[in-house]
Amino acid sequence: MPPPKTGAALARGRPARDNAGMLEAPSPYPPTPRQALIARGEQLALVLLAVALAAGIAWRAVDYWRVGREPLEVLPPPEGPAYRVNVNAADWVALSLVPGLGEKTAKKIIALREERGGRLRSLDELKDVNGIGDKTLEKLRPYLALDDSPDGEFVQMPDGGPAPGARDSR
Repeated sequence: MPPPKTGAALARGRPARDNAGMLEAPSPYPPTPRQALIARGEQLALVLLAVALAAGIAWRAVDYWRVGREPLEVLPPPEGPAYRVNVNAADWVALSLVPGLGEKTAKKIIALREERGGRLRSLDELKDVNGIGDKTLEKLRPYLALDDSPDGEFVQMPDGGPAPGARDSR
């Protein structure tokens, strides 16, 4: 006589066997129904929370990408230089701040100024510095001044205020 069928084997119509191939003994207890790990109401709450989170992330992503589509206002560059340097009072550090002048050329300008008695009478005298020609001088001219103002290195700007870093003598 064949062994009695139990559990899943009974449902499939063949005897139950364990992993070693041996027949299982019938259980004296009735089969228990499978219970969900998370209750149905909790599952629904988790799904709604996940949908809300996904919608929030999508909203932020669309908002983030939309920002880049707004046109930016392009401002025209300011007219003239932001500052002017007094060639007769500036040291080589202040002169090297002028666009187009480096440390070596600034030191050459200081040497020329000292050679001429500590004062240049015209910006055209800068042509005597090796490395400064007509074209370079025209590029430098808006940034340079020969003012003997008490402000020292930096002179007043066209708007009437002192240049950045200058003392206000008003």
